[in-house]
Amino acid sequence: MEIAMGKFLDAAKTTLERVRQPLTSKEITDYAIAHGILVSEGKTPWQTMKSKLSTNILDFDHESEFMRTEKATFALRKWKPEIHEYVSERFRKSPLEEEILVFDAERLKKFVAGNGISTEGFEIASLFDSCFTMQRLAAEDDTSVIQLVSFYIVRFEGRCLTFKRSKRLPESRLHNFYSVAFGGHLNKEDIPSLFMGSFDHDDALTYIYRELQEELILDYEPLVTFVGLLFDDSRPVSRQHLALVYDVELSSDLFEIGERGFLTDPKFESPRELFNRIGDFENWSQLVIKDYIQSDVQPAG
Repeated sequence: MEIAMGKFLDAAKTTLERVRQPLTSKEITDYAIAHGILVSEGKTPWQTMKSKLSTNILDFDHESEFMRTEKATFALRKWKPEIHEYVSERFRKSPLEEEILVFDAERLKKFVAGNGISTEGFEIASLFDSCFTMQRLAAEDDTSVIQLVSFYIVRFEGRCLTFKRSKRLPESRLHNFYSVAFGGHLNKEDIPSLFMGSFDHDDALTYIYRELQEELILDYEPLVTFVGLLFDDSRPVSRQHLALVYDVELSSDLFEIGERGFLTDPKFESPRELFNRIGDFENWSQLVIKDYIQSDVQPAG
């Protein structure tokens, strides 16, 4: 079941029409809640507001009712040309042009012993200290480095949220395969938050919540647990990546896909359902289904 699309966007439009000047996502949210335009029980509704506005601009471009006037500040597009539009650097760049975190492949054995999820025997601080940045396109062609990515397993009441990756995403090996996890490449700004070691730390939780919301928009902060490191050398592309795995427990089955058109057919599935159609999933998801989500489940019949 998905969150109604119009809730936050309608509130943003009404607020901006009343105030008649650009506002940050927090200013929009605070005004909307204070004036009864928006009702939200989430801990960080301004993050949801920012994500929804950013996604709307990304999806509809110049046809969106909204635009940015500066970083994290939004206005109504109909106010142009009196107000200049700011184009976010994040969306201006191709995904393959971004600077991502990598480390020397020869150091991999310090962190994982083999394929699957490693839950102990490694030092996160040492992993981060080993990282440096490289353009993603260059990293994809360089087998001497390992790319670091996030991997969020999202669950509600024992069921796992799955989706299918469309051909609009750059990773051709994942096209039309299902996945049990959200996530993506990391950059150097991610390190301070991801490696705090304890998710009781508000900054770490806020970062993970924000990162997750690029693909999965929620109206609250879920329960997040660090699981371990995921590696698989069964395919050439997979052996060039190492994933930080997080278990994300939802308190509701309400959600919205943040990358509509890229991530399709989202649904919650039981461990049994996952196991019985495991061949529909990409190889990392197959490992997680067998070794973490439901290793004790056997096929029906």
